[in-house]
Amino acid sequence: MISLYIGLAILLLLAGILILLALRNRGANQADHQMHRRAQRDFYHQRQRELQNDVESGLIDQEQYADLERELDRQLVSESAADLQLNSSIAKRGYIIAVLVLIPVIAIVLYDRLGYRQDLALRELQAEIVSEGIDDARWGRYKDIVDGILARRPDSGEHLIMMATLYRQQGDFAGALPYYQRLEALYPQDPDVLAQLAQARYLVADRQIDDKTRQLLTQALAINPQQGTALGVLGIDAFASGNYVEALTHWQKLLAQLPPGSAEAKVISGGVAESKRLAGAAGDLQSIAVNVAVAPELGATPPGVLFVVAKSTDGNPMPVAALRFPLLIDQDWPINLQLTDADVIRQGMTLSDFKELTLSAHISRAGTAIRRDGDWVGTPINIDTGDLGEAISLSISGVQGK
Repeated sequence: MISLYIGLAILLLLAGILILLALRNRGANQADHQMHRRAQRDFYHQRQRELQNDVESGLIDQEQYADLERELDRQLVSESAADLQLNSSIAKRGYIIAVLVLIPVIAIVLYDRLGYRQDLALRELQAEIVSEGIDDARWGRYKDIVDGILARRPDSGEHLIMMATLYRQQGDFAGALPYYQRLEALYPQDPDVLAQLAQARYLVADRQIDDKTRQLLTQALAINPQQGTALGVLGIDAFASGNYVEALTHWQKLLAQLPPGSAEAKVISGGVAESKRLAGAAGDLQSIAVNVAVAPELGATPPGVLFVVAKSTDGNPMPVAALRFPLLIDQDWPINLQLTDADVIRQGMTLSDFKELTLSAHISRAGTAIRRDGDWVGTPINIDTGDLGEAISLSISGVQGK
């Protein structure tokens, strides 16, 4: 802030110097101009007298006198026009200097009226919060500064997002709601804004989705089918309503885009597993219980994603179903999973459409279903889908390419 004031003071000082120089130069130019005008008039009158004496002495006749007098008049007019042009140039120079002086003055006024001075105060406060943390006093100052900026610039999306995010991070979704509503009016086609507004409405309404909230979620997914907040909210609502298959659909899409090993991935993975279990128990999904273990001699599990893949025995290389499970940093083994109809890749088919399947498991370091050198792999086994009793056990015991 101090550096800003120093810069403004320097600008004003320069403007003052320009004014003084302009006034000084203008005074000197005006004095020179007046002397030049007097010299012009004296020369004109002297020349007229000389011409008159020449006529009287017979050196020139009347016709010559008339020609010489016209030439003298033209010279006077020409010099007068040059003087006018000089005056115009001086006036223009004065206007330019006036503009140069007004620019910093206008900039200072606008800077203050539009709240940009408060932006500097906000940045200083943000740096203070980063280094020392936030308390009630800093939070109060933060709100006052941002609300002051928004009073001057109500369409500043950057500051609206700041306030909405801070309220949300503190769990105050009621406080965040009006800022998200203003953001929706500014950015009606932004899927993130729509989804976050819907999430705030959902939580403020005690985890109930009304027609407006559902419309916002649907619109967000129509613009971006992978919008994570919308998928999460719809999954939670479907699970709470007992629609486990619907919850599974939303959460699987969300899980596919979460960083493996993250806390959110762990939560969503648990929700996916529980949705599969409950949907299978309700008879809404056919499922195959799978236990995956890792051979101890392979050592510590690498970061990556566990895939369980089911293929048909008819020679078609396209998988029937694939289950993706992001591994945690401290992953416990064995892992108990459910391969269900929701994991089937082939359009319009279910697990029951295949009498026999080949199951395999591998850990992909790159997070892709296609095996690469360095991935941990296991031996495939064949199963009869019509005779499933206990869980199928798969073991990962080797490294691809070794």
